[in-house]
Amino acid sequence: MQQRAETHRGFELQGYLETSELFYEELLGYKPEQTSLEEIPAEQWGEFTTQRGFDSESSGFYLPRNQTAVIREDDSLGLFHEYFGHGLYCEQSLTGRNLVDLEKRLLEEEKQEFDGKEFTLEDLKKFREGNQTFQGLDDFRKRHLGTYELFAVWTEHLLSGEFGLRDEFGRKYDSFGKEDQEVIDSAIGFSNQFGNLAAFYAFGLRKIQDQERLLRLSQGIFGNKLDRTRSVLHFGSGKPFSDVDLFVVSSNIPSTYDPWLDVRAYRPKDMDKGIRVLNPMITDPIVVGELVFGNEDYLNGLKRKIAAQPITEEAIRFNLGEYESELRRSKDNSLGKYLQDKNLRSARIFLANALALREGHKIIKSNKLLDCYHVLSRGGKFIELKGGIE
Repeated sequence: MQQRAETHRGFELQGYLETSELFYEELLGYKPEQTSLEEIPAEQWGEFTTQRGFDSESSGFYLPRNQTAVIREDDSLGLFHEYFGHGLYCEQSLTGRNLVDLEKRLLEEEKQEFDGKEFTLEDLKKFREGNQTFQGLDDFRKRHLGTYELFAVWTEHLLSGEFGLRDEFGRKYDSFGKEDQEVIDSAIGFSNQFGNLAAFYAFGLRKIQDQERLLRLSQGIFGNKLDRTRSVLHFGSGKPFSDVDLFVVSSNIPSTYDPWLDVRAYRPKDMDKGIRVLNPMITDPIVVGELVFGNEDYLNGLKRKIAAQPITEEAIRFNLGEYESELRRSKDNSLGKYLQDKNLRSARIFLANALALREGHKIIKSNKLLDCYHVLSRGGKFIELKGGIE
């Protein structure tokens, strides 16, 4: 009877594993690939953990140096926490990858130090005390441990909901202190409000910025406001670890700036003015962006207006004014480095646009304007414009 129960739990855990992998493939476009899973029989767990110096009360542990999730075979939350939490984080976030790299580097240095020698745990401890890689790893862990563990606990909450195991998660949640519960509640609240995809990206996981996922992300972060939105476009590099750049035409959605998300939002009535003054923050995403949500005819109409818009003195003055405004903001330390850098980039784009327009050139794409800025700045040949800028 005992053997049958253990076999049932094994099949159940295998089902959780396979179904969760499908869930991740569909949501994120990937699943754990480099992480191996080691399941230890429950009756051997105490001896196994004691021999290796781990807490026998734990449900499992993750070894970044060989990317192995070790769990007690009857513990579904351990599977969620170690394999899908720590495993996926170490594979698909820059922080996790750095952790793995440091662990592997330390492992190689330990092998070189003790290869062919007999040594004790005390010898290993002394070696690590004087080892720069270990010191760097220890500092790295301390700085990132909170996010590393929070992601794994949030993963438990996410997957326990997929399999009807919220009561089991609730018992573990009750074991946390009040401060930890508040942090967990914040992560859960974020995913409930903005969607699971937004939560994964906010934790720093790799993004596959295709139309399907960008639409799902937009549905999560904008909710029913999307129904009253004229257009959502994706622009920017679309690189796996860059922020998601969205251009939104809506009266209900505000602009948002975050390390993982940049929403550039304008009201429909602002479109005509933005095109009239050839505002590159508007014209660039309209021309280079890809439609995520909205009417393609509306988008094509905006493109035709941009193509037909003549260069005017108003446009030159506008871009020069925006340059001065963005430059001032780039020097405002209260905004933080992320926004200061964005404002400096914008200032350069506006200045290059004003210079190009003065010379009779209508350059729509922001990357081309940045190229012009760098060429002019290296040559020291900024043209004098009305307003005293050289």
